[in-house]
Amino acid sequence: MNSHSLYKQIEINGWLEVPNTIISREGHQVDTSSDIWHLPYTTAKSMSLDFSKIFDLGLRWVTKRYIKDRLEFTSTHAAYSSFQDVWRELIRFQVEFEFNQCIDCEVLKINLIKTFEYALSESRKNHRLWAMYRLIQWYVWSAENYPEIGFCPSYALELDAMSIPGNPKGEAVRLEDVDCGPLHRSLELPLLIKAMRADRSYEFEHLQEKAALALSIALGRNPANLTYLKEKDLVNLTPDFDVATWVIYMPRIKKRQLNARDDMLAEYLAPEFANYLLELIEHNKRINTAVEIDNKKFLVDKPLFINQDINKAAFLSGLIDSSFNMVSADISNLLKKFVNRHKIISPLTKEILRISTRRLRYTLGTALAAEGISKKELARILDHTDTQHVLVYFELAGSIVEHLDKATAKGFAQYLNLFRGQIIDSDSVNLDSHDKNVLFIDESNPTELANIGLCGQESICHLDPPFSCYLCEKFQPYSFADHEHVLNCLLQGRNKRLEKYENARLGIQLDDVIFAVAQVVEECRLRESRG
Repeated sequence: MNSHSLYKQIEINGWLEVPNTIISREGHQVDTSSDIWHLPYTTAKSMSLDFSKIFDLGLRWVTKRYIKDRLEFTSTHAAYSSFQDVWRELIRFQVEFEFNQCIDCEVLKINLIKTFEYALSESRKNHRLWAMYRLIQWYVWSAENYPEIGFCPSYALELDAMSIPGNPKGEAVRLEDVDCGPLHRSLELPLLIKAMRADRSYEFEHLQEKAALALSIALGRNPANLTYLKEKDLVNLTPDFDVATWVIYMPRIKKRQLNARDDMLAEYLAPEFANYLLELIEHNKRINTAVEIDNKKFLVDKPLFINQDINKAAFLSGLIDSSFNMVSADISNLLKKFVNRHKIISPLTKEILRISTRRLRYTLGTALAAEGISKKELARILDHTDTQHVLVYFELAGSIVEHLDKATAKGFAQYLNLFRGQIIDSDSVNLDSHDKNVLFIDESNPTELANIGLCGQESICHLDPPFSCYLCEKFQPYSFADHEHVLNCLLQGRNKRLEKYENARLGIQLDDVIFAVAQVVEECRLRESRG
């Protein structure tokens, strides 16, 4: 449809033109006077919609009207997602299906249906029919309101009657995908925590990496939640006590509120994880978060994760208070950079660990379900509005604990590297006189004692010997001690607990110790073979 025909249709039917400005549902003004709209949304690098990519003027005009409707009555996110889906699933084929020019509305109607049928066929073949949902909404709305442009009402009725499945978000969890599903609690998650504890870097980006990882492990939130965080959201509830009680007020997304920060959820944060945030906040003090507009300076509340390059989507759309917010992709990249910097290899894939906030969310969900948490409480922790979204975690609760034998433990131990102490020989210690010998007692035979090593801690030790000793850097195991016996006892105890108790946590709570002991066994064996 050419511009003359379009304006004639607008005049004949008394349609309203697209105004030069729109007020979004969230209350923000959007400049719609050109073909490029900068949306007031801050969680992606580019939140601009380029309608000039739609070549037919009538189709472009209708799509503008539809996106305007989404902006005003649903949400900015819905408007952005709708445009992206309409472009990706249909309009990008406009040249191939010959509606890339100003054509007659009857020809456009035929070509649109052909393209739609092709898109449906491809989505079925690729098992992604769910991706057609927003596209169908767009076509049905357009056919109901502007059939004269080139939309078929009868075809819209067919589309509206289709049953579209939901996005299979739980498939990666259900299939326990080693690249997309939950991290292995005994083989992969400990590697992340160990690397965080060993990381002494105070470079700004490294502090951001550790803070993002800590929040993702502890709370399992989506990256968008983290982009809205402010420094002031971390609060010590017991400032007058020696021991701090930290909570962080998490912004909520996908809850239909006008702004993510309109509804905050208080979450307890363990002191170890809170310390990573405190280190980042301390460094943030050096960064100026003032914005200059028309020679006037505006000082905004510092986000926890500061984007020093300025959030262009926020700035262009006038969301000054979000000018220094990171976008979701930035949070995801922080996690990937941490893993790459520490060269963390997954024992399962033998490759660099694939990390994302989604995988850590799955990890938290499956772990809590296995430990017996209620569906209602898990839904609250993962910030779901009902329990149906967490059912997939409970489906896996009884199957996420793998069999572990001696060979497997030894094989994985080299990747985990959980033992941090120093092995010592018999000629370097007096066994009879030393009062810091560590003894191992077999659960099945309490009268049998084994001298397994030496405690090098000078102050009072608050660990639980002998098991926790293998994870302590102060522990000095004897090279001649029977660590193989310790390993056998631990593996037998693990199997007995798994058989006796339904709670998986009781079975795997000493897995990190098992891998550390297996590492000591192998290192002692290598020492002996070298003479």
